[in-house]
Amino acid sequence: MSKEQIGLGVVAGVCAALFIAAILLSPASNPPNGVAGSAPGAVEAPAASGAEAPAGAVQTPGGGGNEAGGETSGAAAAPADQAAAPEANGAAADQAAGAPGSGTPAAGGAGPAGTPDAGSFPEQNRRDVTLFFQQEESENLGPEHRKIFMTTSPVDQAKQIVGELIGGPRDPGKLPTIPPETTLLGLYLDRSGTAYVDLSQDLVTHHPGGSSEEMATIFSIVDSLAFNLKEIKRVRILIGGEERETLKDHLDLRRDYKPDMSIVDLERKP
Repeated sequence: MSKEQIGLGVVAGVCAALFIAAILLSPASNPPNGVAGSAPGAVEAPAASGAEAPAGAVQTPGGGGNEAGGETSGAAAAPADQAAAPEANGAAADQAAGAPGSGTPAAGGAGPAGTPDAGSFPEQNRRDVTLFFQQEESENLGPEHRKIFMTTSPVDQAKQIVGELIGGPRDPGKLPTIPPETTLLGLYLDRSGTAYVDLSQDLVTHHPGGSSEEMATIFSIVDSLAFNLKEIKRVRILIGGEERETLKDHLDLRRDYKPDMSIVDLERKP
């Protein structure tokens, strides 16, 4: 055998050894940590790890290794979280700016009886009104001055006037004409100038009765509204949204009442 043949044999042997070593050291034939990646039907660890994690949870680095299952679940959840973030930030910004939330009444809205909120108007946007209550020493009505908010709607102002009447007089020489338990359910004004004042059943239940007391109640409302609001020409009293024959067996509530200033002592000091 010649030297050239011997050399070629050595080179061929070295190449064969390198090829075998490359096959043995390749990732496919040497799976990490003993995971049988080439065995058919074998359940891989990433699948088990992904099943234990909550749906939509983002996998933290190193928490479950670098398995493909954990990384895919985290990547799918991240865009949803990022999409929800602007909405949450926008809601927080609205609340910080004072925007009313769901179900929260806006500032300056109407109160339970439809009267404006006291914080909605500065002092200069108030007007003087004259209310009429029964006098303690007379059957006539006597004046008492109050301030209400000067809104653009006469209905709003009328509601405030009735609310002040329900609150009663401040002068110890005058008597209330409406039981304080009474609630103003609504107030409506038609084009002819008739104001419909809808009061709760408490007006009847807690009213003392008597013709003079019923007259004081009716004309306390009628005169106070017509005297302060030119838009109101006459008034009809409703109880619980319905007509009633009498207030308490004396004054008829099935008719409108025009103001009667003859029973008002305007010269008496308010």
